[in-house]
Amino acid sequence: MDVETGVTRREGRYLMFMYRRGIEEGRRITTTLLARSFQVNPATVTGILRRLAEKELIEYTRYYGAELTEKGVAEARRLLRKHRILEVLFVNFLGYDAERACEEASKIDYYCSMDLINSICRAYGHPRTCPCNKEIFRDPTCIGGEDGANGDFSDHL
Repeated sequence: MDVETGVTRREGRYLMFMYRRGIEEGRRITTTLLARSFQVNPATVTGILRRLAEKELIEYTRYYGAELTEKGVAEARRLLRKHRILEVLFVNFLGYDAERACEEASKIDYYCSMDLINSICRAYGHPRTCPCNKEIFRDPTCIGGEDGANGDFSDHL
């Protein structure tokens, strides 16, 4: 479990998925969609959604679906930042293609500290997008970029 946020690796995967599908793609997040995507039964999904709701990361309505709260959006962006910065490293330094970089980043992103991620970000000049052309969210502790300062994980709410 992440000491800072209290989010487990599995919960983090759900948050990132919900952000990608719900916010970036504009789709409604249902238990059925999550169950199919994660290849688990709906009861498993319901349990995870309830825990995320208890942590105030989502609003969950039975039979309707779930939406990220502001706190959930910020946590999803923090996790996606880790993932996308690792993709940049894997493509630029190791020569991986974008798909392989994504697969490898998914294996370790949760475990990387923000200090490590910000060091990679600085080394690559504060990239704005990952190899899949998705936005890399800013971290206020990682200074740089064109304007000399970055916003926070909730700067697009």
